[in-house]
Amino acid sequence: MKTFSFRARKSYDHCYKALKDKGLSETLIAFLRAKTGRILINSQPATTKSKVKRLDRIEIDLQDEKGSDLPASTQKLDILFENDALLVLNKPALTSCIPSRSHFSDNLANAVCAKMSKNFVYRAVGRLDRETSGIVVIAKDRLVAENLCVQKTYAAICEGDFPFDSIQINLPISTISKNGINERKRKILSQEEKLSLEKQGFKIEEKPALTWVKKVKFSKGKTLLSVNIETGRTHQIRVHLSSLGFPLLGDSLYGNGGSRALLHCQKAKITIPILNFQKTIKAPLPPDFIQTLNCQN
Repeated sequence: MKTFSFRARKSYDHCYKALKDKGLSETLIAFLRAKTGRILINSQPATTKSKVKRLDRIEIDLQDEKGSDLPASTQKLDILFENDALLVLNKPALTSCIPSRSHFSDNLANAVCAKMSKNFVYRAVGRLDRETSGIVVIAKDRLVAENLCVQKTYAAICEGDFPFDSIQINLPISTISKNGINERKRKILSQEEKLSLEKQGFKIEEKPALTWVKKVKFSKGKTLLSVNIETGRTHQIRVHLSSLGFPLLGDSLYGNGGSRALLHCQKAKITIPILNFQKTIKAPLPPDFIQTLNCQN
């Protein structure tokens, strides 16, 4: 979506107020202000200081001047949905959402930028861990990225017979660091553990985390779960399930190891209020899920 337009609901002394009233952020308005010609009122060039009359048509140019500078990738994309505002993908397991030192050219960002136009900026909203498969939502411009809400439902397979039909896990998750370097593994710490680590010179950053878990099916010593999260902390589902003694199957960091932690973003409810857009998208269970529990999709 290179442009966005709307009718003013009332008269304004300054276009700035009309943009704010529509829900545009200060950051986006600053972007529009930085270059002439990005704001039109009734097809005529305007600025944030221009007057606006009721029912005037305001049009803004959202085109980025410079795209994400990433090497091209020939990786194929599994596209679940696409329109002018969004690109929704089914990410395979063991694929990074963004470039890293060890996966600089073989990641989702490289493949998306290779598909899109030259000045495309990669904006993945709510990225997934490298091991996690499933739905990734990419905003095609900064207006959508700022107004996008994604509610995800995950499928997970844990070790053992999960003892709860449903449970809410409300436990803060801590990041532990020393000399500015974070430990990869997140933890749930007691007050005594925190004090002990702090005395040893470690820095503890604790954040609230809320997870809802429903039991779907138990089979052959493993349980298929449906999981929703509210806070989206790093490794949240993996940490919370392992804290109950039921780590994800295949989780080498919080469980007994394997090819990958069996976690899949299966459904996403996407809303963009400023565009009056709402859609629910589903991604089929990957083969390793189906093979593990011999379950139907």
